[in-house]
Order: sequence, then structure tokens, then C-alpha cells
Amino acid sequence: MKKFILIAITMFAFIGTSNAQYDVSNMDTTVTEPSGVDFYVAGCLSIGNSGGSTFAATSYPSLEFGFMKGNWALGLVAGRGSNDFSSKDHISNYWWSIKNAVYFPVGKSDMDFYALFAVGNYMSTKTVFIEYGGGFSYMPTDHLGMFIQASNWDGLWYVTPGLSYSF
Repeated sequence: MKKFILIAITMFAFIGTSNAQYDVSNMDTTVTEPSGVDFYVAGCLSIGNSGGSTFAATSYPSLEFGFMKGNWALGLVAGRGSNDFSSKDHISNYWWSIKNAVYFPVGKSDMDFYALFAVGNYMSTKTVFIEYGGGFSYMPTDHLGMFIQASNWDGLWYVTPGLSYSF
């Protein structure tokens, strides 16, 4: 398992640092200038598909802080393991993860498709989880973005809408 995680992180890092992009419409292979590093913060709510469970029991609010360079992003995500705030709070309800994402432009729009891979841990436990999936992001302004993703997180599928701000 450790080898798989190391290989996946290395693959995403290698692909993400590649700055060669081309226009598919006319197959122009002009290399773009590498962009600088942009930092971002994002808030989201992962909504699970566990049959029979309540929305509060299967939704996970989180905050993500990270940086983007070219078409690659690396972030630290932290959140609460259950949205059911009526239950007694405990540190084991919280989690963190390190998330890798590689972005691919969709045509000539402000929309990107991205693939993600993350490794995380529930606080005060030895439980390690992985997350993998993909999504779409849209940047209507230079700083404000919206995204939606589908990912398998700790063995269950989630849909995660969110907002981001880059600075």
C-alpha cells in the first residue's frame, strides 16, 4: 500500500509540474510560459451516499489551504467527520488530508477538469484513508472559483461542491 501511495503521489507531482500545453483545436504545440505560484483557500461540503443514513451523518464540511503552480495543486484539507453537531464532540470526529490535483483545460473556457488523489488521517487515531476521483472547476473571476467533484473517500463515494478564493 505504501508503494502504491508513493507511486501515485510521484506520478501526480511529475504530471503536475509539466508546463507544456497545446491547443487541441489546431494542434499548435506552442509552449506556454510557466506561471507563478498562487495560494488558495477553499470551503466545501462532501455529501455521502450511505443508504439509510441521514444527511447530517454522511456530510463532511472542510477547509482547504494550498498552492497552485501551472496545472498542479497541492493542499492541506481539514474537516469535521460528521455534520451532526447535536452529538457529543470529540477530537476523533475531525480529520486532515494532503490532496494532490492535476488540472486539464476544457476547451478555451474558464473551466478545468481535474483528477485528485489524497491521503489522510482521522485525528487521534491510526486510521489512514485515501481519496481519489475527479471534478470540474470554474473560475468566473481571477480570484473566485467554484468546483464540484466526485470522489471515493475512505471507501464511500461523495459529491463535493465548494467555493475557492485564490490570492
